[in-house]
Amino acid sequence: LGLPAYKLDETLQKNALKTCDDGNGEMEHELNPGTFGQTLAPGQPDEFERVFVGGWLCEKSSLAGLEGVCDTMSPGWNYRGQTGHADIITGDYTKIGCANANGIWGCDYA
Repeated sequence: LGLPAYKLDETLQKNALKTCDDGNGEMEHELNPGTFGQTLAPGQPDEFERVFVGGWLCEKSSLAGLEGVCDTMSPGWNYRGQTGHADIITGDYTKIGCANANGIWGCDYA
C-alpha cells in the first residue's frame, strides 16, 4: 500500500482488548485513553488477515497494493458504501494495537 509500518503499541492493544471484552460479542466502539481511532469487525482469533484486509481495507478495493486481493478476501463482507475503516487504516496514525475477544476483532490507533 506504500504506507509506513505501524508501531505496535501495548496500551492500544490493551484498549482494543477492553473494547472487545466490554462489548460482549457486540461491536460497540469505546475510545479509551490513548486511542484516537478504532476499527471493529466480527471474526475469530485465526481470521485477523481476513478481517483487516477483507473487512476493512477492501472497503477501498482501488487502493494501490490491493490489486486482485479483494476478489478473494471480500466475499462475505457487505460494505454498504462505507470507507471509514479503510480511511482510518490509511490515515495519519502511526501506532496500532489489536485484539480479539468474544468473536470480535478490534484495532485501536494513535
